[in-house]
Amino acid sequence: MPTKSHACYDSEPLVLSNSSIGQKVRLTSRQTSLVSLCCALAFAVGGCALGKKNLVPESVATCRELSREGVSAMETGQWSRAQTLLSDAVEASPSDAEARRNLAEALWQQGSYRDAVVHMETAVQIDPRHVPTIVRSGEMLLAVGATDKAMQRAEEAIKLDATLSGSWALRGRVYRQRGELERGLADMQQSLRFSPHDTGALLEVAQIQHELGNPQRSLSTLHYLLDIYPPGEEPQQVLWLEGLAYDSLGRHQEAVESLYAASLCGEPPAELLFQLAQAEQAVGQRDAAANTLQRAIAIDAGHQPSRIMLTQLQELESVAGQPILRR
Repeated sequence: MPTKSHACYDSEPLVLSNSSIGQKVRLTSRQTSLVSLCCALAFAVGGCALGKKNLVPESVATCRELSREGVSAMETGQWSRAQTLLSDAVEASPSDAEARRNLAEALWQQGSYRDAVVHMETAVQIDPRHVPTIVRSGEMLLAVGATDKAMQRAEEAIKLDATLSGSWALRGRVYRQRGELERGLADMQQSLRFSPHDTGALLEVAQIQHELGNPQRSLSTLHYLLDIYPPGEEPQQVLWLEGLAYDSLGRHQEAVESLYAASLCGEPPAELLFQLAQAEQAVGQRDAAANTLQRAIAIDAGHQPSRIMLTQLQELESVAGQPILRR
């Protein structure tokens, strides 16, 4: 006859169905308690594991918060504040690629180009498959004259993602800087296949076409580019190149109009005014050309082409017995 304690363990057995063999397995109360305990322990351990997985180290959390603040400062043009915040973010978590990228941009905007390159290169090492970072690193390297390293970055980017327009544009710019204009043009046009309205790439294509002695093609590209901008918002550089293309085609009056429009876009460089004066002289507007040259010299007193041309115009008018400048 079972003892009282034994009867307690055997009371109210748990029945489990085993459908695969068509049998039922009966568990005693003690076995049921052990199963429940095991399930509870498993749940507790799993819950702890999940909790640990979701925990973020304090240094990483600090880095992310500082990065957010730094990006906000960048968006409002507070570059010095952004640099301070992002430097602190990188110090909190040196292996955070995003913080490195943002710090590099803040440094770049403030003219600290070498330091910017170092941080962007570090970001590439941390995240070597992030193609936009590789491309941006290459752009910075190219800007500081590290052409071979920039080419390496371009090749890496194309290999990782041949559909990213920036990868082809970077290599095209490297070729152009090396003087390999045909190859540069081919890569820039490949870039436009994936981003046909990229204004930077379109301008680069027009510039290379002009350098290759194809002003008509350059002009066609420029007209396509100018159609992208709202009236009155055309960039100075685009209008300037349009004027040069017209001038190369012998369409001097149209060159005057484009170059003059370019000269009204902010403070014009002395070289732009000099070229405008040349176009004005070509259509017989000597007085206008002389006044334009005076503007160029006022902006850059050391611009010798403007000084030489002004002297020549004054000598021509002196022979004719008339003053060149009308005040």
